Amino acid sequence: MYNIPRDNVSFEKNNNILYFNSPFPSGDKNVDGAKALLYEGHGKEGIVFVHGLGSRNFDYLKYYPENLVKHGYPVIMPILPYHFERMPKDKKINFLSGTAIDIEKRFYQSVADIRSCIDYLENMDMEKMHIMGFSFGGMIGTIAKALDSRLDKGIFIVSGGNFLYITWKSIATKVLRVRYEDEGSCSIERCHWLHENFDNVVEHFNKLEDLQELPNCFRYDPSLFAKMIDPETILMINAAFDPFIPRKASKNLWNKMGRPKRYILPSGHLTSHLWFKRLILKKTIEFLE
Repeated sequence: MYNIPRDNVSFEKNNNILYFNSPFPSGDKNVDGAKALLYEGHGKEGIVFVHGLGSRNFDYLKYYPENLVKHGYPVIMPILPYHFERMPKDKKINFLSGTAIDIEKRFYQSVADIRSCIDYLENMDMEKMHIMGFSFGGMIGTIAKALDSRLDKGIFIVSGGNFLYITWKSIATKVLRVRYEDEGSCSIERCHWLHENFDNVVEHFNKLEDLQELPNCFRYDPSLFAKMIDPETILMINAAFDPFIPRKASKNLWNKMGRPKRYILPSGHLTSHLWFKRLILKKTIEFLE
């Protein structure tokens, strides 16, 4: 599942772009040809920055690596599978489209790609490595942080967990809800029934082998993995009026992670960046230092 070998991953650098083969191939060469932006700072603490879901957030989120590198932090910013140019050639596939099994595999590939980026930073002789994720990138980042002991600190912006809330309350997952209802593969009633036992599942989840016994949608829920993270190593920044990451989802991840240091911005999801990007950057640098 998540313990995917990365021995066959090779990197090729061209100016500030890093190309590598995904260690968990989907079978589509466009998706499996991984790519990341590389910001080479002079410091010895590297950061993996993970963008959010969708096709319109990559450019404006460059603000963070572009400014982190000015403070000496080398940053690698991968493009997640099924985003931008990592899309199948003949059709556009939303990351959260398809079945829960499809989505599960995309999470495996994303986490494997993130860990390949950690490998690259490690080969640059970084003394410490951190991860920062915005929105959906914070969900991927949470799982990566839980599974990779090489990551020291994590900064997760407007992110959350528990797919009961994310699937049925977020405006970002409307298409997912419609498909579930059309196919009859899931419903809010069935999802509630599945998640009645979620807290107990989290409590007894201790190793990756346990995933085999869980529903597919539990296997990629960041709230399942959150307890594996030391809360002292985490900074969370959430938005008070977030229609994409419902308040219950952000609070669930925060609680499951042991209530780490957190700021709540008086903003929505996108306006958290538009209005508070300088504050987010400032708090991130203070936390890292």
